Amino acid sequence: MTTPLNPKNAELVVFQNHNLSLPLDSLPLMRIVSWGHRRGPLVPPPQVSIDLRRLPNPPKQVRTNQTGLSGAFRDSLFALEAVQHRFERVCLIIRQALSEAGAAGVETIIVGVNCELGKHRSVAFAEELGRIKWNGWKVVVSDVRARLGLKALFLARLERDLA
Repeated sequence: MTTPLNPKNAELVVFQNHNLSLPLDSLPLMRIVSWGHRRGPLVPPPQVSIDLRRLPNPPKQVRTNQTGLSGAFRDSLFALEAVQHRFERVCLIIRQALSEAGAAGVETIIVGVNCELGKHRSVAFAEELGRIKWNGWKVVVSDVRARLGLKALFLARLERDLA
């Protein structure tokens, strides 16, 4: 059984404020969390859920020893037309959700972005979403797995292969 993932326990959080005319504390929060489907559901569940498992991955030689945090990986992923189209649709979905949340006075919205393992496509998408100007919202980008570091990933692979 998998343990539910809690975005509050993600290892590194990046704050971005794209509406500098307002104090950071006065803006509602959009938390973008990347995670892996194999590791179980996010807790609390996201208001917007983006499943990227059907998107193509870059070739294995690009994925090896890299995560979605790598600029080279993101460049390779976003060079794929299917990925570009999906990213545009995801941005529209998020803008609609933010509009509805703002109208309802919601202070925090969670956007969950998942792929199978939670270290390549979902991380790359979350990082790129975090670079967009979401006016009127402060943005926190976090991930559950990618920031473990290459050493931890290597040890996890070794442990899996020996099992």
